[in-house]
Amino acid sequence: MHSKAPKVLSRVEKLQQHLSKQCFWDEVEQVLYIDARKLFPKQGVVTILGWDNMMLNAEPIPNYPDFFSIMRWGNHSQLADWRKQIPKWVQESCALFPNDQMKLLHYAAKYPQILELLDHAPLMAWRLVTSGLEEPEIVALLAGKRTQIAESIGWPGKADTVKFLTNLRLRWVDQHIAEQIEVCLFDDQRLTALQDLPRINSMALTLAARFPELIGSKLHHALAQLPCRPMQCQSMVAQLEDAYRLAEFLNLEKSEVDNIGSARYLVEVEEIYRNWIQQAFLKVSSIDSDAFNRQLSTQPRLLSKQQEWLAITEIQRHAWMTEFESHQEQGKQLYSWEDEEGVWAALIHSHLPDRPAESEQVDKMHSIDRIRGLENCLATAKQISTLHLWQAQQLKQTD
Repeated sequence: MHSKAPKVLSRVEKLQQHLSKQCFWDEVEQVLYIDARKLFPKQGVVTILGWDNMMLNAEPIPNYPDFFSIMRWGNHSQLADWRKQIPKWVQESCALFPNDQMKLLHYAAKYPQILELLDHAPLMAWRLVTSGLEEPEIVALLAGKRTQIAESIGWPGKADTVKFLTNLRLRWVDQHIAEQIEVCLFDDQRLTALQDLPRINSMALTLAARFPELIGSKLHHALAQLPCRPMQCQSMVAQLEDAYRLAEFLNLEKSEVDNIGSARYLVEVEEIYRNWIQQAFLKVSSIDSDAFNRQLSTQPRLLSKQQEWLAITEIQRHAWMTEFESHQEQGKQLYSWEDEEGVWAALIHSHLPDRPAESEQVDKMHSIDRIRGLENCLATAKQISTLHLWQAQQLKQTD
């Protein structure tokens, strides 16, 4: 399964990229001034001490804007002068987290115990300084054991927790990753199984949180050794979800499903998936994929017939037919279209909002369950935008 979608920056992230040019480094006072008045008026001019000043300054650590990801800003000259004092590994550790980077940096500079914690278990350091505890309370905790720190911030206060956090090797910690970490922390089975891994990267973590049956498998150990990027993890999860969904549809024996965990590489999982699709096709009549292709256009088209679901399955090598029997009952519809990059299909789920309005008239929400292209590849930002634009047009026509 292939994936090449670029990271899409939010509006706030885009605005922040300009802040590096609005910085002034006062060499004499050892202070960095960030003029955010034009881009973030509520923040005004933000003052942040230099690294050496942070280490020596006895004043309480101020409340910095928590959403400023200063370690991910461009290296403009004035900001670069401020960064020079900060050890490279400290900058990289703080950059792991989307929020509270300046607060974490200041704590690490002021308190050697936090600096050590940032080195060995950065997630615990970040969670501690963002826990809502006051500075004196945090300082008091630093005198105790790390298991006590874990318990004080809401995690299991045991050695396995500390070992798990120490073995984490992550490139980025967003809300999704943080939730996966907590799933593993509060599940003894997952936590115990993960102790055998020398390091836990995003792939190994995602596998443990989403597919606990794979923990400790050959595939789990292999993926834990690979460098991990967010889109690779997304592709991996999609591939495994597809495989398990198809296995359930075919009612395969456990020994055959276990071949997933016995695979050493994801390409082997993809091969297993393709073989299972071929196995599913042995039970169906002939399919006229050529006729289906001739009906495709750049506008998404509803696929209502079983033969159409089978045709798009054969073309893309993605097992859409597993949900044909239940799609209407579950409020799902399958659409297909083509562009210069190939043939695409999307399963749309129509449902009521989680908190419906009090009025009698409640409009249904239309969410995208999944999108796949040729050779079962994931959609890029382009296909997602195409689908959203088409959905907006359809809603406008019904108004």
